[in-house]
Amino acid sequence: MLGRPNVADAVDPWATAPGPPRGVRLAGRIVLGLLVPTLVLARPLAGDATGPGVATIAISVVVGIALSLGYRWPEAALAVSLAGFVVAQALEPVNAVLAVACELALFNLALRRPRRICVPAGVITALVLLIVVWADTTGPITEPRTVIVAVWTALALAFGDGVRMQRAYVNALGERARRAEESGEQEARARVAEERVRIARELHDVVAHHIAVINVHAGLARRAQGRDAVVVDTSLGHVQDAARTVLDELGTVLRVLRSDDVAGPGTDPLPGLAQLDDLIATFGAAGLVVGVSATGRPREMDRACDLAVYRIIQESLTNASKHGAGGHADLSLTYGADAVTIAVINLARAEPAGSAGSASPPGGPARRVGQGLVGMRERVAGAGGSLTARLDPGGAFRLVAVVPYRPRGADEAGR
Repeated sequence: MLGRPNVADAVDPWATAPGPPRGVRLAGRIVLGLLVPTLVLARPLAGDATGPGVATIAISVVVGIALSLGYRWPEAALAVSLAGFVVAQALEPVNAVLAVACELALFNLALRRPRRICVPAGVITALVLLIVVWADTTGPITEPRTVIVAVWTALALAFGDGVRMQRAYVNALGERARRAEESGEQEARARVAEERVRIARELHDVVAHHIAVINVHAGLARRAQGRDAVVVDTSLGHVQDAARTVLDELGTVLRVLRSDDVAGPGTDPLPGLAQLDDLIATFGAAGLVVGVSATGRPREMDRACDLAVYRIIQESLTNASKHGAGGHADLSLTYGADAVTIAVINLARAEPAGSAGSASPPGGPARRVGQGLVGMRERVAGAGGSLTARLDPGGAFRLVAVVPYRPRGADEAGR
């Protein structure tokens, strides 16, 4: 949950806050620097017959310069203002203008520094001003001048701290919004990358299947060339259809990969077990006879799991067509209570002479562990299932995958 930002100790929120143009800020600092000596010189106009001395005027100029530079060095500005007030008091009676300058310096400090600095500075400022006022007071300590000094010091500190916190809070909200936007963009890019990886896997599965079909029918056409024109024509037709499908798939995937919205409208629906008969028919046309058996009652499956089952069957039969022997494969589907078990068995092709020392099963996909078998393992793992592939003693290659009807994470989240 998003809570209220902690801004009590935020340091100088004005450093990053947008402000007026540089020329306006410079003019304001010049006016502030001239304000103190101007008000000190204006004392005779207010009925003070004596007027300020040269030393007091010089002190007021120094204090004015310190205030104008307080945006950069607020601690130094407060220290110079307090020192100037004390020195001026030692030379002349209490000067209210320099006392106000001290309050302005404290306000500026509270605007730009956290409370752990401002509160002690406020206490020191109050003590210095009160001591100077008390030293010049003949009446009781509770006379109005001392009370006014204490109240104005507290107000300067509180008002400056309140403005600083408000500005820091606004800055924190803006920063949080910026980070949330960046996080959203990163999450979107991650989803796009994940979707493109999925598309790459789909491309491999589709292309591998149709390339296997092309390979089989090209071989048939070459063997029947000059002897059986019908076989040649039929095989070349299958080659043409498979090649066209591959080109269409490549074009679709490339268009999607070039688009920012990889899941946008216009993408074809993903295949599943509903298209299993069509898939078996394409392998039959490629010369692979597939015996299909099913046990149990089919269940409604999650879309991702349904796609995983389809792709596992497609890749397994593609491997059987490319690397198996006998032109036959058995596919069995067993629908259990929580998962469907896919088993594909095909006769492994005999290992060529001279390679008997191979540690991998001859003729099976395990000897050619590439993107196909790796991709199947990743699909099954992503659905929360399991996959095994091995060569039986009788020479048959057996692939068994167990895929739950719903991803394991979804089931656990729903509990």
